[in-house]
Amino acid sequence: MDVAIIGGGPAGSYLAYCLSREGIGVTVYDDSHPREKPCGGGISSFAMRKFPIICGMPGDKAPGKRMTIVSPSGREAVIESPREDYCVSRRAFDGYLLRKAVDEGATLKRERVTGIARGRAWKLRTAKGVREADLIVGADGVNSIVRRHVAAPFRKEDLCFCYGCFTELTRELDELEGLMKFLDGTAGYVWIFPRAEDCSIGVGSGIEGIGIARRELEAVIGRYASGARVLSRWGALIPMGRTPGFFGGSAVGDGWMLVGDAAGHVNPITGEGILYALWSASLASEAIASGDPALYDSLWRREYGRDLAEGLRMRSRFYDRRSLELAVRLAGRSPAFGRLVYGMIDNEISGGSYWRALIGSVPRCLAEFIAATVTPQGL
Repeated sequence: MDVAIIGGGPAGSYLAYCLSREGIGVTVYDDSHPREKPCGGGISSFAMRKFPIICGMPGDKAPGKRMTIVSPSGREAVIESPREDYCVSRRAFDGYLLRKAVDEGATLKRERVTGIARGRAWKLRTAKGVREADLIVGADGVNSIVRRHVAAPFRKEDLCFCYGCFTELTRELDELEGLMKFLDGTAGYVWIFPRAEDCSIGVGSGIEGIGIARRELEAVIGRYASGARVLSRWGALIPMGRTPGFFGGSAVGDGWMLVGDAAGHVNPITGEGILYALWSASLASEAIASGDPALYDSLWRREYGRDLAEGLRMRSRFYDRRSLELAVRLAGRSPAFGRLVYGMIDNEISGGSYWRALIGSVPRCLAEFIAATVTPQGL
């Protein structure tokens, strides 16, 4: 079987790597990777444990296990995780995965696919001619040409607007380790993620919240990064399921697959995509190697589909202003509750297990909150 992967980001590169290790012929078509991308670059400890290939990435990653969370009104709390996360440059990370795929035997064509058609085999048109493949995989992000051909484009309501900049890495930003400021007036957050050589500062929200998001971003920069020189600015769209049934559509069909952002497999609360890019690629490889590509749909639904769907259902409650104010207040008084919040942010606690984890931590959280609230005078 000849497999053509359109897109050389994490999903496409990791799929090519996995398939090549299985001895399956695969060609990656991409004329732009690796490149820096409008992304925070956060990689959770959960992702690193699940995909140890990440840990082999040389340099270019900043470790951290502490984060400042800021409520819509400006209340702050510092939360910590017992495990270390990474923050990476996407140019370095994507380049590392692409090199690993090529080293395993994948073929890289630095060509942009401008058209696809289906006959006895898939026909891919590039500036250098027409090429053929038995199976075509869309790993080409939110504007996937494969998705447009085999499924419906994403609806406007299921798109998230991201806007931000890369700045120089100052001592103050490095010591901050990480920050998430929840928006006041719309769902979303501003982030500050120090990386090895620079700092990613950005904001993400639904398209309807662009005005609020831009104002909040500038306010956060003024408060926490006023002395940092801006190196470049960027803006982009990413898929983020918000409408009911978003995760009900299939990611595989007759001779085609969608992985990563092209499939819409992005955490609907935090917007994390790197984990699901690698996860979807791993499961797509498993299905292809088994000789039954259609198996991919049941695999991703079983492994993480229910968590994504639960995250979609929880999204409005998570971003409720009163809930966020209370959560930040509790996190500032209870380290156990802070770890719970951190666990949701970095996928240690999935949407499907959140309530179980919350109920299990209530006694300790309550004891810590009371201890932090009661003063010696009150006793």
